[in-house]
Amino acid sequence: MNVLQYSDLHPGRLQGAFDRTVEQLRAGNFRAADVKKLAQRPFYRTKLSDADRLLFKFGVFKGETHILLLEIIENHAYETSRFLNGATVDESKLALVLDPNAVPPAEREPLPYVHPQAPRFHLLDKIISFDDFQCEAFSQRPPLILIGSAGSGKTALTLEKIKLLTGDILYLTLSPYLAEHARNLYYAHRYENDGQNPDFLSFREFVESLRVPEGRPVTFRAFAGWYGRHRHSYPIKDAHMLFEEFNGVLTGTAIDCPFISREAYLSLGVRQSVFTADRRPLVYDIFEKYRRWMADEGWYDLNTTAYAHLDRVRPAYDFAVIDEVQDLTNIQVHLALRALRDPANFILSGDANQIVHPNFFSWASVKSMFYERRVNGRAEIRRILAGNFRNSPQVTGIANRLLLVKNARFGSIDRESNYLVRCVCENTGAVEFLADDDKTKHDLDARTARSTRFAVLVLREEDKPEARRFFRTPLLFSIQEAKGLEYENIVLVGFVSACRKEFNEIVEGVEPSDLERDRLDYGRARDKADKSLEAYKFFINALYVGITRAVRNLYWIESDTSHRLFRLLGLSVKGPATVKAEASSIDEWREEARKLELQGKQEQAAAIRQTILGAQPVPWKVITPDTLEDLKREALDPARFNKQAKQLLYEYALVYSVPYVFDELAKHKFNRAASPEQDRMTAERKYLQDYQEKSLDTVRRKIDLHGIDFRNPLNQTPLMIAARMGLIDFIPWLIKEGADPNARDNWGRIPLQIALRQAFLDPAYARTSLGAAYDALAPTHIKVKVEDRLIKIDRHMMEFFLLHSMMALFQEILRVKIKSKIPAFETGDFVHALKHFPEPIIPQRRRRRAYLTAVLARNEIFRVGFDYNRKLFVRVYRGYYLPNPSMDIEVDERWVNIYDLLRTDVLAREKDDKNLQYLLEVLARVREKIRKNAPAAHR
Repeated sequence: MNVLQYSDLHPGRLQGAFDRTVEQLRAGNFRAADVKKLAQRPFYRTKLSDADRLLFKFGVFKGETHILLLEIIENHAYETSRFLNGATVDESKLALVLDPNAVPPAEREPLPYVHPQAPRFHLLDKIISFDDFQCEAFSQRPPLILIGSAGSGKTALTLEKIKLLTGDILYLTLSPYLAEHARNLYYAHRYENDGQNPDFLSFREFVESLRVPEGRPVTFRAFAGWYGRHRHSYPIKDAHMLFEEFNGVLTGTAIDCPFISREAYLSLGVRQSVFTADRRPLVYDIFEKYRRWMADEGWYDLNTTAYAHLDRVRPAYDFAVIDEVQDLTNIQVHLALRALRDPANFILSGDANQIVHPNFFSWASVKSMFYERRVNGRAEIRRILAGNFRNSPQVTGIANRLLLVKNARFGSIDRESNYLVRCVCENTGAVEFLADDDKTKHDLDARTARSTRFAVLVLREEDKPEARRFFRTPLLFSIQEAKGLEYENIVLVGFVSACRKEFNEIVEGVEPSDLERDRLDYGRARDKADKSLEAYKFFINALYVGITRAVRNLYWIESDTSHRLFRLLGLSVKGPATVKAEASSIDEWREEARKLELQGKQEQAAAIRQTILGAQPVPWKVITPDTLEDLKREALDPARFNKQAKQLLYEYALVYSVPYVFDELAKHKFNRAASPEQDRMTAERKYLQDYQEKSLDTVRRKIDLHGIDFRNPLNQTPLMIAARMGLIDFIPWLIKEGADPNARDNWGRIPLQIALRQAFLDPAYARTSLGAAYDALAPTHIKVKVEDRLIKIDRHMMEFFLLHSMMALFQEILRVKIKSKIPAFETGDFVHALKHFPEPIIPQRRRRRAYLTAVLARNEIFRVGFDYNRKLFVRVYRGYYLPNPSMDIEVDERWVNIYDLLRTDVLAREKDDKNLQYLLEVLARVREKIRKNAPAAHR
């Protein structure tokens, strides 16, 4: 039996026992290896010594089973395992496994590829085996230019490459979703590396880390709205093309000015703009109006902002990885690379064939400056990944023929992009070419509309209304939206028929014999003055991107089925689509909606909720901070004794601990408010009773009716209540179905903070519930703004835990300590509570008093001489800290002061509590001290 070893598994002192056990496993001698199955599927363990265990699981590739060695667990400490999520394992109850063939198929992970000779594998969210080309690229030290098609494993390779580096590392990409996705892949299975500090940032976040600009980044939707009001005055009707010209040419190409001058723009070469020379004066006129509109309406664009930040960027990173670099402009790449301490320590990764933004990117221009300098004495720093591990051979084949058409017609973009894709994926699929008629579309829609595995793609946003006439699926995307997505099945609608003229030009002069090759010929276009490559690059690249979104099957619908392009591609109409009708579950649709929200596809996520999930508004009133005042007016109206309103306000004050409300109610003859503690548990049980059912059927029915994040009358979501109660099986289900881990209650607390509060107050909760819930509840990061700079704090950092803990316990800690001590947090508050926290949440080395004290001290706002001071805390007395009062927290893409989030305005109403008023005075004095000490630019 083939045995593969995780690249991060190092036996050390157990090497001899490890080698002996591996031989036993390879021989299938499971009895001698003492193999046992864990309850935590799909994991198994084998015995290395009386105290030490080897954790593994099974994989399968081409019908052959492989043993995948993952981790050595020393001294029976299963709770410390990266893979077992803090589970407690009773070895006396483990089942012995004698026959490797008895392993159930469901516990054999399908492997997309296994190198025939390499004995080791890499691991992100899944097992990865590199092919020869990837291995060769992986072995190269920076600088490195990594070129590869969709599905070539570029991102996986760069993330594994990062694991070998030390120091401060920047992973940068244009897409916020890709940055978040890469971060999640990197830290999958609790990976940690104390020798590095990686930042996973979108380009906007990188800019904001230098200084948060005033206003909002301009979007195409906002631009289209503005231009639509003026378009009748101009002969240029294509808003997309105009917007991309502004962002890819006028403001993106130059690195020595914020935007190129009118004279420079008018003198650009024919292949440096998508507009002809006679149109450019008008384009520049519109550009000037566009800039005035942005200034007037509070918009900014990332290119001119990047230029403005050049003086702010400092060498802060030891290495930088820029993924999907073809989506960035020259000024954006230039700004990012200026953040390097060593300008040669970079990896640039991308694919020029996926450019659907005309930013005139080419690998040749990127690498030329490195060739000129012979970085680190190396003339060749590029590596090409031609393998495709995602798309089926059928989809890859049609994509390759399109690349051959592009190469024959326009020559090579550059020498680096001059390759065909080699299919490594073994998933079989199909490419079906269909005539555009109502019956075909209705039939296809009937079979696919309720499935999350089918998506419909159109070329432009304006093509969507026609597609919606026939396709009911919410998964309808323009090509700009589809970039970065992948679906098992893609329905491609009218890409060529809607743009006959452009695709006629694309196939002009291309003959079938030009496509009878297994490689691309390197060469420039015959006519160097021909600007057609740039003019038509969008259309052919968009088609390529659309095709390669299909993992298995492509269903291509066109009305002009006789277009010459289809003959060149070898496509012909062969009758109705061979699609089996299928429907996804409500749970699958909820998960899809959440995924799309994370990717910024709000339109499609909202369509799922409206058309598939059909969430209805709750029939009860929800008390929010905004509606609380209305309830108080009803309940405290001296002219009318409204018992129902008083009871609801009373219950609200009991659950949320709002003492001043009790005083107000007692004054208005609601006598129970005079001694509220006797009713607190009763009130809490009233709002928790649905969650005390073993089956949780009542809650699930409400979710089906009102949505995964429906609010109860006290403005609590199901996830908040599950966190409060420690429902460790329900919490992961809620998250998987799309529950929002960043939703806030009326004290500004997210579900994680609700769970942390409970864990600090109840050691039994900390021991039994928090470990299983923490991973699901904890957001990947928290964004704060200090001195006009964004700071993104990853959840792996101790600062993340301390800041969330302070926000969770702000009232409880201070209400107790304020009576006898200084109203602030001290190290002992955390040391005492952490004794009960499971190991996977906070490792033992981070629980020591000295370590916690150091983290608080190095992030104190008045600490000087420390480069990594994030200024998160303020010291109000020796050893006593509070969150920085000048710090803002990002909430729904808005910046909110942390103490506004903690609702100190509500605390301020407790006028009779002198201790509490003293705390507010302390905060006011600290704010004044910060203001006086702040640089003028931050006042």
